[in-house]
Amino acid sequence: MKQLLSAFLILGCMAQVGVTKHHRHHVDGMVGFSGHTAHQRDVSRYLKNSVQAPSFSDGESMRKLRSNRAEDVRNGFKHAWKAYRKYAFGADEINPLTLEPITTRNGWGATLIDALDTLYIMGMDEEFREATEKVRTINFDKNDGEPSKVFETNIRYVGGLISAYELSGDRMFLKQATALADIMLEAFDTKTGIPWQMWDVQTGTGSSEGGPATLNNLAEIGTYQLEFFRLSQMTHDPAYHKAAQRVYDVILDRNTPRKGTAYAVPGLYPVFLDIKTGKFLSGKPNLGGGSDSFYEYLIKTWALSDFKLQRNLDMWNESLKSIKKYLIVRGSDKRLYMGVGDNERLDSISDTFTGFFPGTLALAARLQNDNETLELAHNLLVSAYNTFSSMPTHIGPENFGFMPDGDDDSDLLKSQRDEIKKHGFYLDRPYYLVRPEVIESIFYFYRITGDEKYADWIWEIWQGIKANCAVDGGYAGLRDVRLGREGGLIGKQESFVFSETFKYIYLAFTDPDVISLDDYVFSTEGHPFKRTQFNGTF
Repeated sequence: MKQLLSAFLILGCMAQVGVTKHHRHHVDGMVGFSGHTAHQRDVSRYLKNSVQAPSFSDGESMRKLRSNRAEDVRNGFKHAWKAYRKYAFGADEINPLTLEPITTRNGWGATLIDALDTLYIMGMDEEFREATEKVRTINFDKNDGEPSKVFETNIRYVGGLISAYELSGDRMFLKQATALADIMLEAFDTKTGIPWQMWDVQTGTGSSEGGPATLNNLAEIGTYQLEFFRLSQMTHDPAYHKAAQRVYDVILDRNTPRKGTAYAVPGLYPVFLDIKTGKFLSGKPNLGGGSDSFYEYLIKTWALSDFKLQRNLDMWNESLKSIKKYLIVRGSDKRLYMGVGDNERLDSISDTFTGFFPGTLALAARLQNDNETLELAHNLLVSAYNTFSSMPTHIGPENFGFMPDGDDDSDLLKSQRDEIKKHGFYLDRPYYLVRPEVIESIFYFYRITGDEKYADWIWEIWQGIKANCAVDGGYAGLRDVRLGREGGLIGKQESFVFSETFKYIYLAFTDPDVISLDDYVFSTEGHPFKRTQFNGTF
């Protein structure tokens, strides 16, 4: 199947898509909007730019503080892993309240694989070896009978296996990653090359999670590029990279920004599209759920490619220009917020997923030595952190609203106006599922600036998680971050708690050279991929 799909990607599909006046259709994404590949002088300049701070606070007392904090986080992770190992080892998740194993990601062991690199980084050697043997027995040709969500399969399973191989050198992980990726490639065998949202590995049929059968969203078509690029590097097989880049070919060639339509502003892409036509359908542009990692992977895949994927950079720059103009607004509390909308209207609502953006923006700024953008990223981080620090639990909500500076607040409820006056925002969905995005961005700023205040911010959040979420089975969600445990717990502990939340907290207190941002690029699921030299071929 992979050989047939490769031929389809390289030959068959090329005839279906015409070259636009911007000449954006080019194999592999090496050629940018201008029709040229990356200039070597630019690549050389980018290679000289360091991401991490040149130095961090030192001294015996600081080293002891970091060590103690890292050990505390490691013990917290061990607590959750011990429960998973005892009650649900090999299952996708454990319900931290009932201690029951839960199947949510086809029964292949989402938590097991998502946690591999965290186990390795934390030096939990015995646990890593045991997990390795369990992974060795997984057969991805069989599942629980339910269709696989292709996007989640990629970021949690394929990404986790690639990273485990990256760190340990055990080729079994690469073999398993390749086996699963080959199955997932079948989901890309559509008329346009845009993948199905859901894929049944046993019947070989695609579908949508909800709505029309050929519906998909921006994040779930644009969050393969990092994993598939690295897998092509590791296997010397371009099929994975070509499949992922094909998505960009189609959305650029089949959609032209036009005022009054769903796609109105260049680089601000609507959320939903039809994989059969490759055309956008609806969904206001935003940086939250359904869109977030599409933008994240534009800049990160460019960095992972040794700055050779010029089209990725051009797409990022185009999007960032429009994001700055239309999606970022100053709130009534004078902080900067990210909303939902385009050139016609901005809805002043946001979610915790947008918390990834300050960190990714800071990474992009450092890669390009852009201090102005770094300052913008910092201002966005301040508002994101405030959604956590202003709560009595030191934990932020899933969704929140804000009031743009100077706008009329008469259509808001009194309770919403009161919360805005007190916190700068109001809580829309007050629950917390131990998500990592805000922590992730603070981690980036700590590593980029070397300023210990950011490590202190993360420590404060970790104290809140321990005090409010820790239970016998690990870490449960909160129903209301204003009330903490008293407001009730949620029996949910997704695999990202192990792959992202714990990893970013822990890495804020290790030696800064551990998984340095100058050496690795983190996937959207928190899996580190090694930055290596790339000459344009696999």
